[in-house]
Amino acid sequence: MSSFWKDKKVTVTGGGGFIGSHLCEALCEAGAVVTSADINEGHIGQSIYKNKIRFLKTDLFDYKQVIENFKGQDMVMHLAARVGGIEYNMKYMAEVYADNLLMLSAVTKSIIENNIKEALFVSSACVYPHDAIIPTPETEGFRSDPEETNEGYGWAKRALELSAKYLKKYKGINAAVVRPYNAYGPRDKFDPKHSHVVAALINKVYGAADGKIQVWGSGNQTRALLYVKDAVRGMMMAAEKYPEADPVNLGNDREYTIREVAETIIKISGLNVKIVYDTSRPEGYERRSSLNQKAKDKIGFETSYSLEEGLKETVDYYIKNRIIY
Repeated sequence: MSSFWKDKKVTVTGGGGFIGSHLCEALCEAGAVVTSADINEGHIGQSIYKNKIRFLKTDLFDYKQVIENFKGQDMVMHLAARVGGIEYNMKYMAEVYADNLLMLSAVTKSIIENNIKEALFVSSACVYPHDAIIPTPETEGFRSDPEETNEGYGWAKRALELSAKYLKKYKGINAAVVRPYNAYGPRDKFDPKHSHVVAALINKVYGAADGKIQVWGSGNQTRALLYVKDAVRGMMMAAEKYPEADPVNLGNDREYTIREVAETIIKISGLNVKIVYDTSRPEGYERRSSLNQKAKDKIGFETSYSLEEGLKETVDYYIKNRIIY
């Protein structure tokens, strides 16, 4: 294990959330002194590292409070975001855009005011345009407008990347930028209104009262899914090895069909569930995956979890927490 993290004081914004809580735990394991800056404890409250992670209640819209709470830190890792599924992001487009910019402004100014020398900014695949090359290279990130259904969020994340660029160029701050692709895992949002494909399928399988689930489209559309523990490992590697404010995709080279994902979940569940594909419904992108060569070249990142391993841990979490919608 690298000594880079030992005793480093690191604040994670959104540390109580899905990915943020996993990152806080991984940082603890690496020897960092971890603070979760969030509106509530969230998943940290049930973490095995609860006693090691300092929770600092933080309203990330409150610039003065953020400045105060970032004092004495060596690094800030900015994960907090207002975001949901496609329906949510379209309905609240203006709020999603504005709220993410407000948080970004407070975090950026607080890094400057507190003379913090290191940062990680977590961007998103939503920066990419609808007609991006597949697999998508980082160079597509600022070409044309972001994909329409996530446009407000996409522009806010492009602004986040610019903040990192300006902190690096004009303030000499070591700032890394990552664009995670299709992350899933334990603590994901299983609520159908906010869930993405893996969580939605798990919820469908375990809620199939009549032994059937409906999947929109043919099931042949593909997604390169990234298990959350691989995602946070990539974030830490980027912060340590490539703090150049130059975006790096974090993704999986392997693409899985939605049919394959659904069938694997059913296999893991042991339930007798039949999949009905509704081809009259839209199936979204035919393919969604990132080109990951830059992550290999710059930080030596490759995924380590197979689909079945990642889904098993996610299903185990779902069952243990009896999440039913």
